[in-house]
Amino acid sequence: MGIVWIVQQTGNPRFPVRIAIEQDGKILFAVRAQDAWPGQRGNVFCIRDGSTAEDQDLFTMIERVPVINFDRFGKSLRITLDRPTKKRCEFLILEKPYKNRPGSYEQIFFKTQAAQREHKSRSRLSLQPAVVPFSVIIDTAERYPWKFPKAQVDKRKLPAGDYALIHEDAILAVVERKTFSNLLSDFSRIAMLHQVFRDLESLPHPAVVVEADYGDFLNPERLEHSYKPGFCYRALAELQAMHPRLPIIFARTRKEANLWTYGFFRAVYQKYVQEAADRERELTAEPVAPYVADLRLEQRVLSLLKDALKNTPKDEATASPGKQGMSISALLEALGDVDKAHLTRALMVLRNRGLAAAAGRGKKRYWYLVTPQSANQGENE
Repeated sequence: MGIVWIVQQTGNPRFPVRIAIEQDGKILFAVRAQDAWPGQRGNVFCIRDGSTAEDQDLFTMIERVPVINFDRFGKSLRITLDRPTKKRCEFLILEKPYKNRPGSYEQIFFKTQAAQREHKSRSRLSLQPAVVPFSVIIDTAERYPWKFPKAQVDKRKLPAGDYALIHEDAILAVVERKTFSNLLSDFSRIAMLHQVFRDLESLPHPAVVVEADYGDFLNPERLEHSYKPGFCYRALAELQAMHPRLPIIFARTRKEANLWTYGFFRAVYQKYVQEAADRERELTAEPVAPYVADLRLEQRVLSLLKDALKNTPKDEATASPGKQGMSISALLEALGDVDKAHLTRALMVLRNRGLAAAAGRGKKRYWYLVTPQSANQGENE
C-alpha cells in the first residue's frame, strides 16, 4: 500500500485541521494546522499532533489523497500529492531557542510551492558547509592524479573507479576519470567498458568524468579517422542508455574535470553529514511539549472535574454527586477557548467511557467525576 495524505476536521477552534501522512496504517508525520491548505497568507502555522485512535474516530474526514513523493531533507519535509492542482507543498520544521531559559521549542510552517517560489530564500542552497574535512582515496593506478587541496588524500587500490570519497572506510561516492584518448580507446573493447560501468553502478553516487567536450567525439578533425562521428554518437548513447544510474559528465579540460569532481565529493559529503545529523536528532530528541490550546479537550475537562471534587467537602460530595461537579457555563468559563458544541461532545465521550456523569436538569445540571462512591449512587438524567 502506498503513502496517503489525510486531512480531517478536529473541531478545535485554534487548530481545526489535522493533517497526517500514513503508510500501511503507520503515521509518518502528523500535525494540527490552522487551515487545510495555505491560501493568501502564504504559510500556515502548525503544531505536532498527539491524537489517539479514539480522538481520530471523532474527527470528520475532509480528504484522502495518494502521495507521489515524500522526502525529508534537513529542516524541510517535501510532499507531492497525486492530483492535478494543489499538489506540491512543504513543511518547514524549525528549532527555536527559548529567550529566558535553556532549551528550544519547535515551530512548523506549512507552505505551498508558490510560497516557496516567492520566498526571499528561494536561491539559498540546501547543503550547508561541512566543518570536518572529507577524505579522498586515489587509485594506485593513477599516475598524474587530480588535486583535492582541502581533503585528506590517500592512495590505495579501489574496487572500481579512480577516485573515491570515503567516510570511516565506507565509500560514499566514486568517479571514473576518462581523457579523450582513453574513451576513444575503450570504444574498441566496449564490452569491457560496459563491465567497468556496471562495477561503478554497484557503488553509491557513481559518475564518469570525461576531460573533453561531447562535441569532440563528433568532430572528424579530432577523431583523426580513428572512428567515424556516427559510431561515437551511437557508442555514447548506448553507454548512457544501458547505465541510466551512471551520469557521464563532459568537463572539457583536466582542470574543469578536477573541479567538478571536487565539488561533487564535497556536496555528497555535506549531504551525508546533514542526513546523519537529522537521524541523530530524531533518535535523541525529547518529545515536544504540547501547545496548551491543543491539549485533548477531554483531558482538560477531567482535570477541572478532579479539581472540583478536591474542593468539595466530603460530606456534601457523598450526599449529592452534583455538589462535587461543575455546570456547563462554569466549564466554558474555565476553559476559555472552547465553544459549547465542542465541550458537549467531549463530555459525551467522557460519559461513554465511564469517566464522567451528570446530575440535575437544565441550568442546574452539573457534570462530575465518576468515583466508586458516585457510581453507586447512579446518574440522574
